[in-house]
Amino acid sequence: MTKEIKEKIHIAKSGARLYTTNPYFSLRALADAADIEIDTIYKYFTNRRSILEFYYESIMIEYQESTQNIEGYLDFTLSEKLSNLALTLIDLMAEYKEFVRQTYKPFVVCNSRNQAFNQAFKVQLKIIYENDPHQSRLSTVFHTDLLYKAGLTNFHLLIRFWLNDESPANQKTMELVDKWTSFVQEVHYTAVIDKGFEFAKYIFYNSPLNPYGATSKNNSDE
Repeated sequence: MTKEIKEKIHIAKSGARLYTTNPYFSLRALADAADIEIDTIYKYFTNRRSILEFYYESIMIEYQESTQNIEGYLDFTLSEKLSNLALTLIDLMAEYKEFVRQTYKPFVVCNSRNQAFNQAFKVQLKIIYENDPHQSRLSTVFHTDLLYKAGLTNFHLLIRFWLNDESPANQKTMELVDKWTSFVQEVHYTAVIDKGFEFAKYIFYNSPLNPYGATSKNNSDE
């Protein structure tokens, strides 16, 4: 991680912390809270809103950085990688939970002007799905933007659940992540879909009730 990115993250986190006590803080107050020169803030950001929005982008950067330090990460299963994505992001947000509670919906879910977090999240889903060799052949057909949008929507719902989770150590959130990722893995790893497709293809080509069956089969063999 470059020095510039570290400085931007430091500013954004300081802004997130300050926001919970004063949503209309001045950049001078932020410079004092972050113990930096105000010129450093203006070097990277134009206003308070851009700083606060970058907070969410910064946790995606930190997540990407963290995966590089996990031994054997590339050998993780689909469920393990999805769990790591969700739980790492929640862990990074935990210290700033009140800020997230106040800003996640307007800054992330309903923010059409700045989609940096949403786009970065979908990119990570794309990487996770498309680099998993254990999925059934047919499930890879569904590796489209629709799948990644659905995954993003599920994450938004997960954050809403987490923000309202009053169980000890957010145990219910942990259980929800486990159930969700296990289900997704079961769907993508199962060979039932592949076998069903092969069965349907066999019936189509070999059924005596299909007058074009033999011709279709011969053409497919060619």
